[in-house]
Amino acid sequence: MVGCDILEDGSTRGYEQYAYDGRDFIAFDLDKMTFTAADAGAQITKRKWEEDGTVAEQMKHYLKNYCVEWLRKYVSYGRAVLERKEPPMVRVSGKEAHGILTLYCRAYGFYPRPITVSWLKNGEVRDQETEWGSIAPNSDGTYYTWASIEALPEEKDKYRCRVEHASLPEPGLFMWGEPGGLGHVEQWWAGVVPLPLLTVLLSPRDRVQPVHHHPGGGFCHPTCHCHHLLDSPSGSTNQVN
Repeated sequence: MVGCDILEDGSTRGYEQYAYDGRDFIAFDLDKMTFTAADAGAQITKRKWEEDGTVAEQMKHYLKNYCVEWLRKYVSYGRAVLERKEPPMVRVSGKEAHGILTLYCRAYGFYPRPITVSWLKNGEVRDQETEWGSIAPNSDGTYYTWASIEALPEEKDKYRCRVEHASLPEPGLFMWGEPGGLGHVEQWWAGVVPLPLLTVLLSPRDRVQPVHHHPGGGFCHPTCHCHHLLDSPSGSTNQVN
């Protein structure tokens, strides 16, 4: 598996990993210019490639130049889709039963998929008391989700639903109480917003350009796949040949 990423700030990173018989074998560390062997058998390849000296330089040249070049090209082909952003419509509602008020915060029609919906009480996040629904797709390609929390009816004004999404310049705070159960929007600033990530992954057979001889021998046509990163905890979602 060979790939490179372009972060929104323009910086790049690359990785090259190999497996044998369904198990990790050896991986290239671009920052340290070294190889990590997954087992004793891979130590032989590690020593050979590090003694050679040119293998790491060839991999670095590919990941820093050709891979990024092809990634930018494919990103340009699908820029409208990759940069699509649809803000969520948020509705806050409540249902009281047996002296307990259950507050619901529903977000509709947003894109891309990653979103954070939290309940706050007096400005403090109450994740341990919150129940979340899955982030599900709509027929138009957008998504919806919800989060609920139980509260005492007399304390309902202490609760706010906070929604964070890439389409919003800053997170929004929503409360229950307006006609129809629609939340009242309050502005709230947070300094950290997840950065989108662009990723390309290539299989070893596809990633060698005519001027680059792969350590395993042979030449391949430079072909790659790419897409926008939106839904990993690390920030990466990859497509692999």
